[in-house]
Amino acid sequence: MTLPQEERRKYLRLNALVDVAYNKHQQKPEEGLSLQLSKNISKGGICLIVYEEFKKDDLLDLRIYFPVVKAPIEAVARVAWVSEFTIGDKIGKRYDMGIEFIKISDSDREKIDQYVFSHR
Repeated sequence: MTLPQEERRKYLRLNALVDVAYNKHQQKPEEGLSLQLSKNISKGGICLIVYEEFKKDDLLDLRIYFPVVKAPIEAVARVAWVSEFTIGDKIGKRYDMGIEFIKISDSDREKIDQYVFSHR
């Protein structure tokens, strides 16, 4: 028997819109910084809706901005999956992108976990 996606997840997720700045790993921020909103987040990863296509296993540098946390949470993350969708005829393509944190401090992971649990 296959469990639904929500039941297979390792960490509790929160559907939340938080600001996320990202660029390709080790690229200078001024060369490729993009700011997007998240779709959901957990201490294990984040889902973004983005305008550019990435490939599975691409590495990203992330800065996540929570309204109640002064400094951004920083992480190196791996693209776990990408799903393309289209909005109307003229707006064009967008991508849901599931991202797994692969390098994040324990304190930043705990901040995410506290945010998720405090907003459920």
